[in-house]
Order: sequence, then C-alpha cells, then structure tokens
Amino acid sequence: MSFTGSLIRSIVAPLWAMKEGTPYLRHLQRLDGAKRRPLQVVQEDQWQKLQQLLSHAVSNTDFYENRFSQAGVIADIIKTWADIQQLPLLTKDDVRAYKEKMVARNIPKEQLVPKKTSGSTGVSVELFVDEESAQWKRAVTISYDRWSGWDIGERIGAIWGNPDCYQNWRSYLRNLLLIRHIPLDTLKMSPENMREYYTRLKRTPPSILFGHAHSLFLFAQFLEQNGLSGIHPKGIISTAMVLHTFERATIERVFGCKVTNRYGCEEVSLIACECKHGNLHLNCDTLLVEVLRDGKPVAPGEPGAIVVTDLTNYGMPMIRYKVGDVGVLSSKTDCPCGCTYPILESLEGRVADYVVTPDGSYISGISLTENFAMYLPGVKQMQIVQEAIDRLTFSIVKGESFSEQTVSDLHRLALERFGDRMTWQIEYVDSIQSESSGKYRFCISKLQNPFS
Repeated sequence: MSFTGSLIRSIVAPLWAMKEGTPYLRHLQRLDGAKRRPLQVVQEDQWQKLQQLLSHAVSNTDFYENRFSQAGVIADIIKTWADIQQLPLLTKDDVRAYKEKMVARNIPKEQLVPKKTSGSTGVSVELFVDEESAQWKRAVTISYDRWSGWDIGERIGAIWGNPDCYQNWRSYLRNLLLIRHIPLDTLKMSPENMREYYTRLKRTPPSILFGHAHSLFLFAQFLEQNGLSGIHPKGIISTAMVLHTFERATIERVFGCKVTNRYGCEEVSLIACECKHGNLHLNCDTLLVEVLRDGKPVAPGEPGAIVVTDLTNYGMPMIRYKVGDVGVLSSKTDCPCGCTYPILESLEGRVADYVVTPDGSYISGISLTENFAMYLPGVKQMQIVQEAIDRLTFSIVKGESFSEQTVSDLHRLALERFGDRMTWQIEYVDSIQSESSGKYRFCISKLQNPFS
C-alpha cells in the first residue's frame, strides 16, 4: 500500500466522513470478520432483518400493504424459509408502475437517494434508496473490493462509462483527495484515447484497474496488439457484465495479475464477489438471494432466475425483486478463503440473453459467445440478435484474418447450435457500440423464456 493511500485511510477519509456525516467507515468496521461467521449464524441474522423489513413494508407502504393483502399473505405468518415463497415476486414493471406507492411514509424525503438503472434490457428503472442503506452498500462494496488487493485511498484506473469525477470543482476535489480515479470513458474508447490513457497510467500507476468486463478486455487487447506494456496493477475488478473466460485470460495475461469478478446491479448494489480462490460468494451482509425457476428454488447446478431482497433499504423496500439475470448455485459448502457465504457456480447472463430455438431448447448467450469466440478467430466483434423463434441476425466486425472460411465456420456452428429449423443472416458493420451505460451486449433475445 502507498504512503498517500495510508494517509488518506487514516486521516482524510475519516475527516471527510465526519464532515459529510456518513457512517460507512463504522459499518466497515462492523463487517470485519463477518464473512467468516458460521453460515447458520449468518442466516439467523438475515432472517431477523427480513422479519423487520416485512413488518416495516406492510406498515409503512401502500404498495406492500395492498400486494400482500391481495395475495392473502400476512407478514407475521412468515415463520420459515419455505414460507418466503408465499411472498409475491417484484418485477421491473411493478417498480416502474408503483414507485411512489413503494416509498415508505415514515422515511423523510430528504433521506431518500434517487437511483436509475441503465435500461440496457429495455426501459430503465427509477427507485429510491434511503441514506442509511446507501452507506451500508458503500461499506459492503469496499469490504469485498479489498479482496482484489485494493483499499481506501489507493489510486484506481477506472474504465467506466460517463465518469463524473470532473463534473464540478467539488467532484474534482473529492476525486483528487479521496476517490482517486483515473478515468477512461468507455463511450470514447478510440485507439487515440486508449493510447493516451496508457500514457497516463504509465505516468501515474494505479493500484488496481476497475471497469466493465468487456471494456477491460478491449483495453487489454489494444495494448497487446500494439506492443504496449508496463501496466502492472496489484489487481483488477471486473463488474457490470458477465466476464467471459477468453476475456479473463487476455486481461490477466496482459496485466500480469488476477481478475476479481464482481456481480451487482444498480437497484441493490453488490450481489456477489469472487474471492482469490475463484468462488463467487453471495453478499449475505445486506441481501437475501434466491435462485428460482417457475417460482420454485432450484437445486445446486441448475439455472434459475436471480431474485434478491434488499435487507437494508427501508426507504423503498425491494422484496423478492427479479433482477433479470440467470445464475447457478454451487453445491460447495466451504471455501479455502474462509468466507462461509453461499457460492454462485456461474452467472449465465441476463434473462434476455437466452436464445430460444424452434425445438424448444434454451441456450445461454454467455455459452454461445464463448463458443463462437473460440472457433471464429477472424471475427473481431460479434452480436447475436433474436427477433423471432426461427430467425437470428449475426452482426459482425471483421478481423484481419476474416475470410470465406470464417463464414463457412459460422454457418457450421450455427447449424450445430440452433438446428436446421433456425434461419440466420449476417450483417457486416464497422463497429458494435456499447450502450449508453458503457455496457456491451453479446446476445439479445426478444422472446420469452422460463426465466422471464
């Protein structure tokens, strides 16, 4: 750790928190050792928090009072983990339609922090998080980010969309003295901007790199292809989208350090984080996470829709919220890292990333991307879009080794993966742009599937 980082951790950060009146550092202290508690103790803590949240939601929000009443559910009769399935699931459409009715009457409006999702799977979602919950989320995120080798005050190379550290003099000063981001806007990742960013990182080396999985990959690929070296952070945090195996391999090879994969969403913040042993542990500090198919819990090893309950957000309770992603729980019950929290075996991507074939099969867009990337080296960039049950479009950016053989290989792979009842077309494009959030989608299906 650097001298400057140590100074910020011991002096600047506590003084700044005192000035803002933010308790995240106290919360961070309470989290020390929490992840090593016996799982039974962790679950008892979650259960107590859930009971308090349900009672609060029914007593102080019109939405949950009406929703539970219509479903014939009384919060007081939720006595076991199995009883939770009586609680209705919360969808993005619910949040969009009933946001105001979901806000708690007993939380002052000045204590509500507005949040907005990127809308990358459709229309964006707007919600509120109470200030106390926001500070818990801040502390929890830091506690997991430390797994990468980073700590408060250390410099971060942030490859992120719409960086806000230079919006005004206050944000500039905060970034200079506390946050210490060196930003690269993922919406402006031209060769010129990436070369300039490389020069900045050489001049002011970061402790870690942080950013969208695909953006980190693009930057690593650019450096490798142009023979640029010498950027050696202690760690890398990949977040905001699924990290592919081929992307991880390139990133770790170029920067010479391990990637810490992180999973979360704007609505509830961090959902899971990878430890140094490669296990993606669920965040049990502030969330209750379920994995469901057709509304029922799935067995370990089976894919299901990820459903989360935010145990800290009393301002606008998010109870059994379908985040829109599909994951697989692991059967592992322990980890060499010492964290006792349950493990996600894999993150299969978004619900809308699943391709539905004419014969009724469901194929994860993540596995498709891995497969096509491995066997189509002549393709620089690719996106699969499904508009109908029997029709796909492959948008392709040609690489230097692209040839007629690449096209033949693509047709062969498509026939193997989707069957002869599926039709497809190829569209050649100069580039495939990231969305406004800076995220990049490999696969988009507009059809319903069991996880929807």
